[in-house]
Amino acid sequence: MSDNWNTYFSVIDNKPASFLLDLEPWKNGENEQYVYLYKLSVTLKDPNEDGVTTNKEAEALYAIEDSINDSIDSNYLFVGRVTTDGRRDFFYYTETTDVEKLKRLAVQFLETYEYSINRIEEQKPRDFYYEFLFPNKSNRQRMMNRQVIENLSGHGDTLKKAREVNHWIYFANAESRNRFKEIVQRNGFQIENQVDKDDKFSLIISRKDLVHFHAISEVTDYLVSTAQEYGGEYDGWETKVIKEKDSFQKRLKRIFKLQE
Repeated sequence: MSDNWNTYFSVIDNKPASFLLDLEPWKNGENEQYVYLYKLSVTLKDPNEDGVTTNKEAEALYAIEDSINDSIDSNYLFVGRVTTDGRRDFFYYTETTDVEKLKRLAVQFLETYEYSINRIEEQKPRDFYYEFLFPNKSNRQRMMNRQVIENLSGHGDTLKKAREVNHWIYFANAESRNRFKEIVQRNGFQIENQVDKDDKFSLIISRKDLVHFHAISEVTDYLVSTAQEYGGEYDGWETKVIKEKDSFQKRLKRIFKLQE
C-alpha cells in the first residue's frame, strides 16, 4: 500500500460511481507477489438516490473498512474501493487463493451487512486494476485540477472570478498541432506560444474561464479529449491567484473597530 491515494468520480453502466484508489501499489517493483484478485462486495443499507452512500452510512463503512484493513495480514494488498448502484466493492490482491482471513474478518465486522466475496479472474496480473479501476486521462487531470484549486484557495483565492488560464499540450508533429490549433481557436482559445524541440511540438493556449472545480474540469475534459483525437497529450494548466479586495464597507468597519 503506497501513500499515493486519491478519489475520483465516474460512471459505470450509466450510474454514478465513486472511486478511492491506491495509484501506486506496485511502485518501484514492490508487491509483485500479489497476483490473485478478490472483491468484497457490501450491499448498502440506505443508499441515496444516486446509489452511493449517505454521509451517515459512509461514516459507518469507513470504520468497518479501517477495522478490516488494520486487522488483515501481509498476504493481502488493498488497492481501492468503488461505490455504485447500491453497493461498495473493496478490492484485494493476494499472494494465494486462500482468503479465509478475509472471510473471517468480513464475518466479524460486517455482521449487520449483506456481503459476498468473489475472485476476479484476470488474463494477466493487474489487468482489472488498470482497465477498470485506474482513472483515465480525464479523471487523472480532474485529480490534478483539485490540487491546483486547493493551492489557489490556500493563497486566498475565492475562485469567484473568471481569469486567463494557460494550458500546455504536446504533440508528436507539427501537423497534428496545427489541426488541434484550428479546432480550439474556434472555441475561443488564444495561441500564446509554441516551441519545436527534440521531436516535441509544444503548444500553450489560453482562455478566460472560471476555475472552480466543475467549471475548469469541463474545460480540461474538452482539451484532454481533443488533444487525444489529434495525437496530442494535455499537460495541465496554471493561472494567477486573484484575491478579492476589501469592499469600502469592510474597510470602514475595520477602521471603526480599530478606533473603539
